[in-house]
Amino acid sequence: NSVTDVAGITSSDANATLPSNAALVGGTKTFSVTLKTAGSKTVTASDITDGAKTASTSPATTVNTGTFTKLQVLLPGETADPGSAGGKTGTASTQTAGTSFNITVNAVDADWNLISSITDVAGITSSDANATLPSNAALVAGTKTFSVTLKTAGSKTVTASDITDAGKTANTSSSITVNAGAANKLQLLVPGETADPGSATGKTGTPTTQPGGTAFTVTVNAVDVNWNLVSSVTDVAGITSSD
Repeated sequence: NSVTDVAGITSSDANATLPSNAALVGGTKTFSVTLKTAGSKTVTASDITDGAKTASTSPATTVNTGTFTKLQVLLPGETADPGSAGGKTGTASTQTAGTSFNITVNAVDADWNLISSITDVAGITSSDANATLPSNAALVAGTKTFSVTLKTAGSKTVTASDITDAGKTANTSSSITVNAGAANKLQLLVPGETADPGSATGKTGTPTTQPGGTAFTVTVNAVDVNWNLVSSVTDVAGITSSD
């Protein structure tokens, strides 16, 4: 009980909340440890003062998932990282407007551990008002893959919500870069009309009345099948009229 060496605690759980190094008092010390990643984990005590002293690793401790608190959205390019601060690693892949891709929705605890017993119904929304979204569907063993098609170029997100239990926290994805598709057609905008890329008609507004014999300006855009501007196109355009 005469030993007052400083001890340090590490863990096989890379996401654990560990205590600061501290000196033993009378040869002993109590430390607080919080393990965050479900599975089989250990903790190790090492002598910081004298590295020649043998460290000790605990028996494997089974860490169970916590209470179901929220949903998690994973995009292509992202991988679940339970126990970590953000719950995932990787960077969301760039998508092409009008092309479908899959997202994964997981039921997780506060530390992003998958809870396989959950079968709640999940619903998908998007910041892209023109997106083609899947029907609501039940999670299977706590997870579900949904197909999403974003139609408007730009930076967009998708959100998963628990339809069964609105008390569970919804999750919004990382930003998704959506590029325009291949040039497919031309778009003509007259005064009073505004481009509305991604929509069914590609524009909003009503043409304003023009007086005969007075010039006015029209805009011609090269667009993809969903009316997104394709800025790389330099084709020559010609204008004709029913007049």
